[in-house]
Amino acid sequence: MVGLSDVFRKIVETPKFPNHRPSLKRHFRRNDSEYYSLSYPRHLSTVTKTIADFCEENSISHMIVFCLVLAEFVRPFSSDKKIIFDLIDSEVLTLTRQMQYLPPWPAQLSARLDAHVMRARRARAEACLPHWFNHVTTVNDADSDTVCRLSGRTANVSTIPNGVSPDLVETFDSNARVAKRRGVAFWGNLAFRPNSDAVRFFYQYVYRPYLAPAGIEWCVVGKDAEGWLLQAARRDDGIRLTGFVDDICSVLAEYPIMVNPMRIGSGLKNKVLEAFAMGLAVVSTGVGIEALGMAHDGVDYMRADEPEKVAAAIKLLIEDQGRRHSMIQSARKVMLEHYTWNRVARDLDALVGSL
Repeated sequence: MVGLSDVFRKIVETPKFPNHRPSLKRHFRRNDSEYYSLSYPRHLSTVTKTIADFCEENSISHMIVFCLVLAEFVRPFSSDKKIIFDLIDSEVLTLTRQMQYLPPWPAQLSARLDAHVMRARRARAEACLPHWFNHVTTVNDADSDTVCRLSGRTANVSTIPNGVSPDLVETFDSNARVAKRRGVAFWGNLAFRPNSDAVRFFYQYVYRPYLAPAGIEWCVVGKDAEGWLLQAARRDDGIRLTGFVDDICSVLAEYPIMVNPMRIGSGLKNKVLEAFAMGLAVVSTGVGIEALGMAHDGVDYMRADEPEKVAAAIKLLIEDQGRRHSMIQSARKVMLEHYTWNRVARDLDALVGSL
């Protein structure tokens, strides 16, 4: 709850999760929104009562709920509350993309079967959301389209993207900004599957064959780097691993380019908005940039999906300082017009007021 006391007037924690093993009935669920009713029915009842008491005590008429796992807990209130359900990312879309990179049949048969079952259960859960709640939002049109396709509903599904902190915007000064290093940066939680996949893909297919021979450095910022990456960094002076840092701006100010080689996942990659704000030129795959529909390829960023094209875009922006600075300026303008938290808050406020 750290950092939330200055956002919310009151915070109430729900009862702690039970320590006992879940019921075996959970294995027979067809819909992931039946997980708690089958696994921990008493806990589900206790939590919903806590929510009901809080709503009554504070005269709550509207609710904003985040993440698929909570749908089951708030569904009982859909008849007398106005509820915006913010799915954020479609887990169905995320799983679908991950499954594209599983080894061919019959390798990892168990993992494939698990993924298919999980996707089917979550597809049924996401299909219910527009029918249960007043409005469903995501941060990416691709995620919203997935929910619309699954549910057969479009009228109450919309996209409200994430924003970027004004604190990052204030760090930007393109005229004074001179990159100290000839390299690219990537950042994020490295235990997050889409990030770990992106890092491995970039190392194997872009950095080793193209960037390392050209003397272009690669900086990776974030905690929980996998063992293979730690070993690679020990062998190669061109790979810089910082781990978690308190002040990411001080590290990224040394680099001219942010690379976002995402292949899986969904939603909106906040690191791209952060790069726009902090004055790094962006080279990204289509998956990594798809949520930012107001940004344009070749003007605000460079899109590249094949390894050799990723490398070529990086080399071009490193060598062509004029083009890089023009792209940085254009991306900053897009970010200020469409992707600040103030702009996002206005859109969300308007949606709440329309219910």
